[in-house]
Amino acid sequence: MSFASRHLRLIGPLAAAAALTLGSIPASAQTAATSTGTGACTGIRFELANPGPGARVDGNLVVQGIAQDTRATTAQGLGIDRVDFFLGSRDQGGTSIGSAVPGAITGPFGTNSFQTTLVFPKQKGGHDLVAYAHSVVTGQEEVISQPITIGEDPADSTTTPTQTVTCMGNASTANAGTTLPATTPATAPAPAPAAPAATTPAATTTTTTGSNSTIVVNVGNPQPGDTIKTGAIAISGDARDTAATSGSGIDRIDIFLDDRDAGGRFLGSAQLGPNSFWQATVTLPNNQTGLHALVFYVHSSATGASKTVSLPVTTER
Repeated sequence: MSFASRHLRLIGPLAAAAALTLGSIPASAQTAATSTGTGACTGIRFELANPGPGARVDGNLVVQGIAQDTRATTAQGLGIDRVDFFLGSRDQGGTSIGSAVPGAITGPFGTNSFQTTLVFPKQKGGHDLVAYAHSVVTGQEEVISQPITIGEDPADSTTTPTQTVTCMGNASTANAGTTLPATTPATAPAPAPAAPAATTPAATTTTTTGSNSTIVVNVGNPQPGDTIKTGAIAISGDARDTAATSGSGIDRIDIFLDDRDAGGRFLGSAQLGPNSFWQATVTLPNNQTGLHALVFYVHSSATGASKTVSLPVTTER
């Protein structure tokens, strides 16, 4: 990519912005990142939590992140009017795969976060996922580019899972490049294209113990009715007990493949982060293909109540 590059600010404290309650992507969602270059986009905060560099994707994928220009006035809102996603560089003939409007659908990290669903073409192999955040304050774009693999195991790729952030537009202040410590990226989920909204099955909830009326649970990825590949899958969402006097009030989320009381398989427990965000990477067994349910058992330390969320999915190899 031939972009003017800039110093990367990834997963750090957010600069103050007038009258906004702002979120931050949890440290557990950090990924490898490299940047060099100029500081023209220093007022822009643009981060992706999902997918991570080197992740595997197939079909549809729920993408989440943060996008804001901290220089924006109240009338300019978040200061970022759109985030466009391309498979490959837009300026080199890349394919448009979706977009997000920050503030239209708030993501799990606060009012400055976004969430959207991208549709990936069936182009098996290594590619670059390139995201462009456009600022209404300066007209500049901050660009995140990171390698992903479509339809194959990321372990088979020889590409280094490194994220690069650059700035498109006039530069003013030069900064030395820096490389941030890398963490192991989670394998992205691989759902097939979702069914039309009218026929998409909904998640169901049942009470297991106590009263669950104050527990709120959302699963951002996967979606009800998705078809997902066996193997590693990244799952995320938010959970909170509205009766809690501090924090989210949630102290445990256990994830099963099918109902645990009917012989379901324990997949793991979620990592709980700030702002009620949670995430987990679990492994779906190769011998459990077909119609199933991802079942989430959520426990509140605030009230002692529990809530169960069952998400219908289809698994395939």
